Amino acid sequence: MTSSSTGTGPGLGPDLSDETTANGSTPLLGESAGGRVPPLSPARRELIERVHNLYSAAIGACLSRRESSPDLLERAASLLAEEARLPFLTTEELARAAAELPDLIAALRAEPVRAPAGATPADLRRALSEDDLDTLFGVALRDRLTGIPREHPRLLLFGGQPGSGKSTLQRSILPALPEGTVSYDGDDLLRLSPDYEWAMSADDRTASTSVSHQVGALHGRAMEHVRTGRFDVVCSHPLGRADWASAWVSGFKEAGYRVEVAFVATHASNSRFAILDRHARATRDQGFGRWLPELHHDRFYLGVPNTIEFLETHHLVDSLHVLSREGDALYSNHREDGAWRTEPFGRIALEAERGRRELWRSEDTP
Repeated sequence: MTSSSTGTGPGLGPDLSDETTANGSTPLLGESAGGRVPPLSPARRELIERVHNLYSAAIGACLSRRESSPDLLERAASLLAEEARLPFLTTEELARAAAELPDLIAALRAEPVRAPAGATPADLRRALSEDDLDTLFGVALRDRLTGIPREHPRLLLFGGQPGSGKSTLQRSILPALPEGTVSYDGDDLLRLSPDYEWAMSADDRTASTSVSHQVGALHGRAMEHVRTGRFDVVCSHPLGRADWASAWVSGFKEAGYRVEVAFVATHASNSRFAILDRHARATRDQGFGRWLPELHHDRFYLGVPNTIEFLETHHLVDSLHVLSREGDALYSNHREDGAWRTEPFGRIALEAERGRRELWRSEDTP
């Protein structure tokens, strides 16, 4: 099959499944049937999100109490291992987890967790030591980020403003990728903080920032582990600034990776609503939710087109895709012998899809 470089709407974009690169490897997105992210029904998507929220609450409850109950560290490790399999679970398994986890969370939270003396959601009054970070990495990240080493490792990085649907697409595509591919989402680091539960319960809008900063050093450990191991990996990041995107891709390129970036294109009205909806669902499931101020959303929204143009103009990635919120490939371009296969206009493709201004369909919002 000969792939086109552009598409005009969902289902009309390029088919990446037959694409190969100079070293004979297939773009990671092309490993999925039709070169798109497998679709999820609204019901399954909501169920996966609910179970993810419940696991995060249970993991956070364990790690918030591990100083007084050291055995909870092992329990957290077990829950993290279960949660890592979330994209592969059947609907029946997901439903069973959704039914069982609330009782576990209630039992864990029966013992109150207290803030350190003088701490507030804005000032946690606690920095994680190197030993703390090593322990958390060993419990939460090492195993889930250890895959099968590759001679030619590949990175698939989802980009797009907060609320665009990156995490959903990241979870959806994982079962379609080769065995041994690992998945990393930096948003999941928050639940590893010893202050996660009390701070987020007190003021999740403030604590979303302070807790993120507290556990931020785990990101570098995660990247180093994956790159050193040469595992195929799927990640996500807003990529709302060109310098952030450059840092992401250059680190993997220097480690010998084939790098492809897939930007999710959707109008700001969709992603703003998604942030509110995500917070409401998480509050229902956990009692609090991760928050991002609208100002930050808008800055990233405006910055993403510039990032796409920067990556293509400076030839920083091996493949660049623009996807719809549903996972259809609307645009794909690949570098061959250092040059783009076709004239690059990823920015135009993204802005065209954003211009559709399609709000979520009614069946997408239970």
